[in-house]
Amino acid sequence: MTGTGAGLDSVAAEFRSRWPVVAGAVLGIGVGIIALPAPAIGVFMRDLQADFGWTRAEISLGPSILVAILAMASPLLGWVADRFPAPLIAAVSLCALSITLFLLSRLGPSLWLYYFAFAGMALAASGSATLVYARAISANFRHGRGLALGLAMTGNGLTGILLPILLVPYAASAGWRDGFVSLSILVACAVPAVAFLLAYGARPVSDRPPDSAAQASETGMNFDDALRSRVFWLMAICFILIPLAVSGMYLHFLPFLADAGVEPAQAGLIASLTGVSLIASRILAGWLIDRFFAPYVAAAMMTASAFCIAAMAVFGAPAAILGAVAIGFSIGAELDLIGYMTARYFGMRAYGRIYGLLYIAVLAGSALSPLAYGVMVDATGSYAASLYSATVLLLVAAAIFMKMRNFKE
Repeated sequence: MTGTGAGLDSVAAEFRSRWPVVAGAVLGIGVGIIALPAPAIGVFMRDLQADFGWTRAEISLGPSILVAILAMASPLLGWVADRFPAPLIAAVSLCALSITLFLLSRLGPSLWLYYFAFAGMALAASGSATLVYARAISANFRHGRGLALGLAMTGNGLTGILLPILLVPYAASAGWRDGFVSLSILVACAVPAVAFLLAYGARPVSDRPPDSAAQASETGMNFDDALRSRVFWLMAICFILIPLAVSGMYLHFLPFLADAGVEPAQAGLIASLTGVSLIASRILAGWLIDRFFAPYVAAAMMTASAFCIAAMAVFGAPAAILGAVAIGFSIGAELDLIGYMTARYFGMRAYGRIYGLLYIAVLAGSALSPLAYGVMVDATGSYAASLYSATVLLLVAAAIFMKMRNFKE
């Protein structure tokens, strides 16, 4: 079974006319609420400790609040995305993100105001997360949808590579307050470009030839029927298992290497491979699901990731490069797969709300995984049990993907 079965000419034709949508999504995701705030806190953490006396746990709770509220807001955001144009949602949300980043630069010693800033950011700027861009891509691509989604999702990976390189030395010389201001200006400068690109390249398509352009956006399953569908719940299970397995290892990767005696410079180099792998996996997964049945592609990628993580459990640091690849492949592929499979199984009628619920699964797994890794390491004194557990979770997800029905059934 294949993906769309489209020829290269059809894919090329879509990209020739709709490439601005992809470019707008890459830029929007790259400066969005997932890509910037939490990594920035990682860069500024020591300075915040020094200035305010907060503990690392207290500081880390800010991004956790952000993720939790994003999860709760996802269904509402999906409803909004189904009713309002993507350029408008993205522009308003990125403006809100820029403002809240600037407000963070004015922080005082009140920890509650710090938490309130992250809660407000999540509510006001949630439209700069991936959901809105995934819907825009899925509405504008049919033959090259998988590749377009994969390319769009590289925005986070590019930011993950560039942000530490650029922001760490700048913050060291200018301070964390100017660091937040610079991020605020960066987002503000990106707003008109993102809105223009999303609007300029938009030419919505449908998976089933409609009688009119108006019908295209209404093609597909309604929201209530989707929730009663067996495939929706299989997807939800898979998309909580994948981040539950690997998101914690993403956070604990450097401590794992340090425990194994790897020198900091070498550990940093190995860890940087996760960003490279993430970008590569998103493009590869997108290309593959346009040509082969997407759940089978997902099963193959999760199985490969499982064996790579198992190698880390067995061989330790010598297999860390495989672990970096596995983290990038599993995390990198999941958002491509959600966007593509939601469009293929359920159509565009309630795309935003369905994607929003599935995105909650991803965020829930992402929030629980670091805690689970920490608890297991504290209890056992090593990462072996966590890695073996991650291996099992990925293999279970792969098995579920293999049981999914054909798109046309």
